[in-house]
Amino acid sequence: MQIFLVSPALITQIPALRARGTYLLHFWLAQPLAQLAIGQLGRFDLAPGHYYYVGSAFGPGGLAARLRRHSEVEKRAHWHIDYLRPYLALQEMWAAVAAERLECRWCAALARLPELSRPIPHFGASDTGCGGHLFYAAEAVAHLADLLRQTNR
Repeated sequence: MQIFLVSPALITQIPALRARGTYLLHFWLAQPLAQLAIGQLGRFDLAPGHYYYVGSAFGPGGLAARLRRHSEVEKRAHWHIDYLRPYLALQEMWAAVAAERLECRWCAALARLPELSRPIPHFGASDTGCGGHLFYAAEAVAHLADLLRQTNR
């Protein structure tokens, strides 16, 4: 399975991204956030650092539409990540074209990494039941694309 490293400017340039699939977003939070409201989940304090969010795109427009939406900062909050997005700087996006939902598999692989934690229980997971889809690390995690490729085998 091919995993694309995608920049916002290239989303529409990669025809394969019109298909369904799973993605991982890497964000940077520069300043701490206190008592940020995240929809029905509640209010949370978040430390500065690296945040990784796993999601899937099985609706109209596929991965391209979802990645384009997540690239935008100002928008109406629909998903949990939308509440956090105005405070985050997008660093990288990885996308895998697949008819199968890989979210829980990717989340399980990330959860096994000792440098990652889940800062908000059940974040982004209301439709999967596989724990939270948001992960935190004080330092950037290297070789994530390799980990995701191994997870898909």
